[in-house]
Amino acid sequence: MRWKFLGMLGVLLVFGWLKGIKVICFTFYRSPQDQKAEFEAGRSRVIFGKHQGWLAVDLCIVDDEDDDLIVDRNELRWSTDPRYTELGLLWELMGGTWGGRWKDPRDIYHFEL
Repeated sequence: MRWKFLGMLGVLLVFGWLKGIKVICFTFYRSPQDQKAEFEAGRSRVIFGKHQGWLAVDLCIVDDEDDDLIVDRNELRWSTDPRYTELGLLWELMGGTWGGRWKDPRDIYHFEL
């Protein structure tokens, strides 16, 4: 299952790159302690999540002025952006689940298998 997820993630990242959508992975694996903290803070609906099984990733769109991905010089898109929908639709077409469809909490950054 992890190999399938990684293959899908590779396709998604290449698709984004070809469309000029740069992203960084800001959460891939999450420890049980971190997942519990996310749950208790209301940012997750589950105690055991897909991040713990290496089957989810949170991506953030980066708008930078050059090709260096130095976070201090980039603008991270932490708000609704139509490019997340582009990525989410492709992810769903490949058979994944996109958190942008969720109602509570809506999580446009989350892509899982």
